[in-house]
Amino acid sequence: MFAIIGILFGAISTLIYAKRITDITKEQYSQQSIDLTKTVAAEIEVERVIRLKEAVQAIYEKAPNVVLSDQWGSPEFNEYIALYKNIENNEDYIFLREHLRKIQDVNHVDCLYLTWIDTEKECVIYLVDAAYEDACPPGCVDPLYGDQSAALKDPSVGLAPNITNTPEYGWIIATGMPIFDSQGNVVAYSAVDISMNEIMGSVVQYILLLGGVLLALALIVIIVSIIVDDRVIIKPINRLSEAAKSHATSGSKFADLNIRRKDEIGVLADSMVQMEQDIDGYIASLTKTRDDLIAAQEQAEQMQHAANIDALTSVRNKRAYDVEILKLAETQSAYGIVMIDLNDLKQFNDSYGHEKGNAAIKKLCETVCRIFKHSPVFRIGGDEFVVVLKNDDFNDRKALIERFESEIRTMQADETLSPWEKISAAIGCAVYNPETDDSVEDVFNRADKAMYENKNKMKNA
Repeated sequence: MFAIIGILFGAISTLIYAKRITDITKEQYSQQSIDLTKTVAAEIEVERVIRLKEAVQAIYEKAPNVVLSDQWGSPEFNEYIALYKNIENNEDYIFLREHLRKIQDVNHVDCLYLTWIDTEKECVIYLVDAAYEDACPPGCVDPLYGDQSAALKDPSVGLAPNITNTPEYGWIIATGMPIFDSQGNVVAYSAVDISMNEIMGSVVQYILLLGGVLLALALIVIIVSIIVDDRVIIKPINRLSEAAKSHATSGSKFADLNIRRKDEIGVLADSMVQMEQDIDGYIASLTKTRDDLIAAQEQAEQMQHAANIDALTSVRNKRAYDVEILKLAETQSAYGIVMIDLNDLKQFNDSYGHEKGNAAIKKLCETVCRIFKHSPVFRIGGDEFVVVLKNDDFNDRKALIERFESEIRTMQADETLSPWEKISAAIGCAVYNPETDDSVEDVFNRADKAMYENKNKMKNA
């Protein structure tokens, strides 16, 4: 009777604890893989990804026979992959692979890679794999697994974490997050494979240790319950048993039992406390890794924002203007472009120093932002600013331009201002005409021409 109770006690406690620690491990690794792929997707150079995808997709769509990766090494597979041999010499491929490898090395994962999905054939096509060994070549095709098929209906959900255990690779978790272009369309997926062999091996060891400890506990219960007083032996054992069963659900601690004995029960209690500390340490390490990934993602977002801001004036810079051009090329709304150029910047720098020249640039920027307060302002050169007119500012453009010219004249005539505060600037405006303008550049060039005409007029005056 005692033997049966002991065995059942050990088996049930081991199963409960094994399931809990396994679930925690899978959850932590799933979150780690999601955070890492989101970070990569947020800071990767999207234009390079788009160009590489177009190169791979062009070969893929012309391939006479697409061969899945489960035929790896076969003549048919090698013949299919040979179609992509020139891709690995592609500049974008080399750049993205090296970039992914740096992230991969810092985060100590098996491999990072970029893919895209063929929704008709329901499969994943590799663009670039940063693994140092057994890397999947560009054009390699895998089927979708498990919950990852949800991306067929909604690409923005990404490739859900998928955990596998195979004889060849052991425990692997694979996850993919979408990479968006400037219009918010999914162009590819950043994906990661993370090996869980080490942590799962540790989990198995701790589960076996727990099973051994609980079995030993059961044997002790069987033996000593017959010959030792109930209060001396059975009660401490029951306390350990309850702690083992409730640890995974209620978070009770073996150390809280405060068992201080020099017999077998004391050794067993000390072993359980040590086992508990080791497992908690692994969980704390996983939690720290997740927090570090979140911090890295936030830093990447801050860097992305800073890359679009002009350091001197705090308005958007040339890089941000290039992104705005892409958006304007797709818009159907009316818009205009205003070019503004500071006059005599070299004279300010030569006469008063570059610090005063910078003060003049900032003075002009403040004036432009105050007048065109409903439109984005960009500093695209040393003394050149661009305003993209939309909505109310577009409709009121003539009045706003007249106000700008009036304020410039007022500053020129104000004798209380320092020379570098009495700024002079030329302005030119052009409005998009769908019948004559083929691109945003046509509008920009007309605005630039109008600005130079205004500058010459000001010089002649």
